[in-house]
Amino acid sequence: MRLEIVPLEEKHLQDAAGLASARYRALREQVPPMPARYAEPDIILPWLQDLASHAPGVAAIRNGRLTGFLVGMVIPQFRGKRGIYSPEWANAASSGDSQCIYEEMYARLSARWVADGCVAHVISILAHDRSGIEGWTGLGFGLAAADGIRAVDSEHTLEPGSNPSSEIEIRRAGPDDAEQMRELIAALHRYLMAAPTFLFRSETEKVDRHAAWLADPANALWLAYQGTSAVACMGQGPANPDACDIISDDKTTSITSAFTQPSARDGGIATALLNRVLDWSRKEGFERCAVDWEPMNILGNRFWTRHFQTVCCALIRHIDERMCE
Repeated sequence: MRLEIVPLEEKHLQDAAGLASARYRALREQVPPMPARYAEPDIILPWLQDLASHAPGVAAIRNGRLTGFLVGMVIPQFRGKRGIYSPEWANAASSGDSQCIYEEMYARLSARWVADGCVAHVISILAHDRSGIEGWTGLGFGLAAADGIRAVDSEHTLEPGSNPSSEIEIRRAGPDDAEQMRELIAALHRYLMAAPTFLFRSETEKVDRHAAWLADPANALWLAYQGTSAVACMGQGPANPDACDIISDDKTTSITSAFTQPSARDGGIATALLNRVLDWSRKEGFERCAVDWEPMNILGNRFWTRHFQTVCCALIRHIDERMCE
């Protein structure tokens, strides 16, 4: 029977939450460390009710049954453009035909988005939905970011590709190390702004902000020292609110920064830092470690995909702004 695309209404939301949670359960079967609570529709339903109350959306109906839905929130400034963002819980499609369903829903809803001046269209989708991702890429979307997760139990300790030099010392930073942290984070920002990542970063943050972050016991920054100089770092804290929502849990710790100076790369230092992150996480009672990254960051992408399972992909399409004139 023909797929019917209709406006998303309150009467659709219970089934929409059920579809989203079912897709999440399918992902969790492949990635068991994922938090259990998002497998329940009652967690997702209030989010959908709130978003759908002030944002247009569509539902895909076949044989009287909801087989997909799509809704997004306006982001006034997304990488310099007015945009729309559909989180991973704000869209879903039945697994048997997700490519076609997503294509038809976007064809209907994207006109509303462009009419509202939204020229950056960003969709987060669960990583196991390969058919859905193929549908979005066929519509002109490209991979902008990814989220990964891994267990932190002792069975998952990493074997470094090469052992760090005995001259390398790894320790947890304290407030007195704020200047070392600032220098490494500034170097990270310069690296991300360069080719081929081209990720805009604001001006270097002040030392006192780093000192405040370091003073919070919920955060930990691990520094790798070569002599008296810190040559690498890896920071972690509570689940990152800027990452995908499905990793957010009080048993999740997120890696928030990581950088190794060029002169110290290819020596196993990053893996040693990650092992320190996982060891501390176990002792603190965390069950999983999460990280988000830009795939255009070639070195970062190679490292994170080697040690983490990708659970969510953010896809983006830019519309010619003249279409809004």
